[in-house]
Amino acid sequence: MEKRLYDISWQVDEPTYRQDKALSYSTIAKFTREGFNNLTHLFDKVETPSLTFGSAVDAIITGGQEEFDKNFIVADFPETPDTIVKIVKDCFKEFSTSYRNLSDIPDAKIIDKAAIYAYQNNWKPETRSKVIKEKGEEYYRLLYIAGGKTILNTELYQTIKNAVSALQTSEATKFYFAPNNPFDTRYYREYQLKFKESFEGVYYRCMSDLLVTDYQNKIVYPIDLKTSSHTEWDFYDSFIQWCYYHQARLYWRIIRANMDKDPFFKEFKLADYKFIVVNKNTLTPLVWEYKDTQKTGTLYYGKNNQIVCKDPFDVGKELSYYLHYNPAVPKDITIKEPNDIIKFLNLK
Repeated sequence: MEKRLYDISWQVDEPTYRQDKALSYSTIAKFTREGFNNLTHLFDKVETPSLTFGSAVDAIITGGQEEFDKNFIVADFPETPDTIVKIVKDCFKEFSTSYRNLSDIPDAKIIDKAAIYAYQNNWKPETRSKVIKEKGEEYYRLLYIAGGKTILNTELYQTIKNAVSALQTSEATKFYFAPNNPFDTRYYREYQLKFKESFEGVYYRCMSDLLVTDYQNKIVYPIDLKTSSHTEWDFYDSFIQWCYYHQARLYWRIIRANMDKDPFFKEFKLADYKFIVVNKNTLTPLVWEYKDTQKTGTLYYGKNNQIVCKDPFDVGKELSYYLHYNPAVPKDITIKEPNDIIKFLNLK
């Protein structure tokens, strides 16, 4: 059997991967978007319907139904507003051992939770509690059954299956997600491989959605799957909005460094990153290639070079400094001497 990329990967389970202190793309991208002022919230867990949808599609595509069933549970229940879901989850976390039903929780406690999430602040407090209990009761009960799994209603599950089917049958993308053929030794697909590497004293980690190895031509194709709220043909907007240029360049360097250390895979080319995109409404999967994947330094795009894409290593070094030293102000601000207003205006 040919050597697999798995053999040179970082072979840890996902909880171990997530808890590791090495910088990830998501951390670097969030710091790029939100900057020094939001450092205290850099590692906050974010849950949104879009992220849940994307995670479910990823689970089926990369791990099959078994992976999906391990992390999700499907139930037939009315659609519950996202803010109420967050409030109910919070209530369940704090009160599930004391109150079996959401309706049993005192109104004052529900109102306190509603205030945290700024839920309908223009309503009377008792009205907020009443609505939350009415719309969230069934979800609260389901949380006991879910046992920590993410709950999906049947309508959303069908939407997820539609996206998976589109990815697996579209002429543009079906090759990438085809099952490995034991009788075809040319291509081999590996999902969710993890890698770790240090550069200039900073450790980075990545978990690649898909790596397709062409053993005949000695090429590895790195692929990332995106479920986007933008239509597939507008993905370039998402690419900038979510700093996917960081992901492509960072993942490529980490994987390349691990390949270079291996006598077998160092002879293989690592292709530029490709992003496979699907929108749950249009269901027209497209493949986008980032041809600047292997470039270093700050890159500029747009008619007037107004789109600035910093190098992930530059961002990583700056972020590593902040996390290590926890300074009171950003690196280029001085506390003891006056700061130059014009200098900073010219950086805009």
